[in-house]
Amino acid sequence: MVVVRDFERPDRETIDALSESDAASVHEALGERTAMDPEVGPVNEDATVCGPACTVRVPPGDNAMVHLASDLAEPGDVLAVATESRRAAVWGELLTRNAERQGLGGLVTDGNVRDVDHLSESEFPTFSAAVSQAGAVKETPGSVNVPVSVGGVAVRPGDVVVGDRDGVTVVPREAADATAEAAAAIADHEATLRERIDEGETLADLLGIHDLIDDADVRVVDSPDDV
Repeated sequence: MVVVRDFERPDRETIDALSESDAASVHEALGERTAMDPEVGPVNEDATVCGPACTVRVPPGDNAMVHLASDLAEPGDVLAVATESRRAAVWGELLTRNAERQGLGGLVTDGNVRDVDHLSESEFPTFSAAVSQAGAVKETPGSVNVPVSVGGVAVRPGDVVVGDRDGVTVVPREAADATAEAAAAIADHEATLRERIDEGETLADLLGIHDLIDDADVRVVDSPDDV
């Protein structure tokens, strides 16, 4: 168990650039890597999150270190909480109010949360894998700002967490600038595809699907009787 007070973060311009892209584009920009398990999704439906990860590892049924991390995190940081079980909620209304007052950027956890009536109405981005009314104790230390695994993905302090209704993607800190540029290029390409679809072209043609079938010597027939 160890608590690290501070860590290196990407610059604000890089985070702002990543925030212009969605989680899916960032995932593609990273070579379709570092997507958290699909169970990890927003509690407040329209929430989006983008910020450097302040990581937390908690023991089963205990969220003491989440409270500590909330005090250590800087404005804009996203708490990335790794759990060993979903026995008790690691987050709820009071932690949300506290985080909002401190200007934190959001919460992402593969554990569960509670007080969802409040969380769903709050503008504070909250992403979790489950919901449970069971409360957590505050008795056993864990770790803060060490490498963790959340939703099946390695997260280090300072990595950028990007999330929306499609899911959560983790951007390694050292790849943040290149990923922001690649994600922006993907968005431009998709904008061009939209225009061409609106002009009457089909997506199968634009993506070369027919060429793929031809090159693979797939047999194409007019009806089941011809098979």
